[in-house]
Parts: sequence; C-alpha cells; structure tokens
Amino acid sequence: MSEQDGQVSILAGNSRVYLDEDGKITVEAQDKAFDTALSFARDYQNKHGWLPRISVAFDHHGIFRLQFLRSKLTNSQQRNPRLNHLHAVIQRVFLPIAEKYQIALSDIHVIHEDSARQHIVHILASEHIPQALTRRMLSADNGAQQVGSFCQASPHKLTCAAITKEYFERAAGKQKGRDDVLEVFFEESAWSNRLIYVRGIQLSHMLGVSASIRLNLVNGENGVSRGEIIRVGQ
Repeated sequence: MSEQDGQVSILAGNSRVYLDEDGKITVEAQDKAFDTALSFARDYQNKHGWLPRISVAFDHHGIFRLQFLRSKLTNSQQRNPRLNHLHAVIQRVFLPIAEKYQIALSDIHVIHEDSARQHIVHILASEHIPQALTRRMLSADNGAQQVGSFCQASPHKLTCAAITKEYFERAAGKQKGRDDVLEVFFEESAWSNRLIYVRGIQLSHMLGVSASIRLNLVNGENGVSRGEIIRVGQ
C-alpha cells in the first residue's frame, strides 16, 4: 500500500514544554522531526493538490491550557488548539520552520498530554475494556482498583503506550479507514523512542484505530529512516 491509496495525516514530532525554576517556558522541540514532517507535507501538497492534516504533540509538566496557551482564546480554541494559539515563546521555536515551507501555524493542530490523559481515564472509567488491554494502559504499580468491569486509576499512572495511542488517534483525525495512513515523524529521546511508538501502534489498533501507521525516525543529520506501513491485524 502507498500513500496514494487513501488519505494521509502527519504527526510532526513529539516535543516537550515545561516551566523552569524561574517560571520561564522551556521548549525541548523535536525540530528536526518537525522540519522533515513539514517538508513531507509540502511535497505531498505539490503532488496531490491538498495539504494533509498536520499535528504536533507536546509532553509537558503542569496544566497545559493555563501555562502554555496564549490569553483571550475562545473555549473552542482552548479545547482544540492550533500552533498559533500557543504562547509566543513556543511559537517562535516552530515559526521559522513553518515559514520555510509556507505552512501557517494555524494549519497545525496541537495535541497535548493533559487532554490525552483525561480522555484515556474517561475511557477506562466508562467503557468495557478487556483486562489484557487495561494492563497495557496502566503501569504495574498504579494501585488501580477494579470496579465491576471498569478500572479506576490515577491519570498519572498511565503507560507511555496509552498516551502514545491517544496521540496517534488524534493525529489521524477523520482519516481512520484501513487505507488511510498516519505518517509519524519522531526523534529518539528520553520521552520518545521506537519501542514506545511500536507499543502505541499495537494499542491503537487493538482499541479500534483503523488507520494504518508508519514510523519515520529522523536522525541528527536530517536523514529519515522510514518504516513499513503497519495495518490493522499485522
């Protein structure tokens, strides 16, 4: 299967933001993954005539909407932020790359850890999740309490695979058919590595994400190692 068989969406790196000891915003950006992803998006648009859905994920400390969004946003913008809705300090990191490929920050969706955690906890509390899958979503020492067929747990005890699954599902957007492809661009880091992402793919497909997913590892020289497209059932 190639990208032309279905719709394409892009996850343009998994960056990290936090407040330092002086309360200043610090950005650990996966800028090489972001650059490579936007280059892919621009080439795709030139070839097919439309810009794929682009998202960027943020791990973070603290409360994202209070610390990392700019002020005076609508409720809708706070719930579904774009890159131009983030604090100016964060925008300045990504803007030069976006401008290089003539892609507006307003065209790039933001996925953040707070929202991902809240949604997963809601799923665990309200849906019938098989115990085998629950174990993949919760760390072994979480102290989770089984209540009937539900599992109630602290959001701070979710596994990296569970968070990654949520990132993938949101990045895929409405492109969720088996022939649709989510292209994931990432760099190896303490919070982002191939093993976590492979587990995230497995969990995504087990929990109903039907889009196919490909991992694209971006190295320090802006080279990219493209993996195989993983379909549901593989």
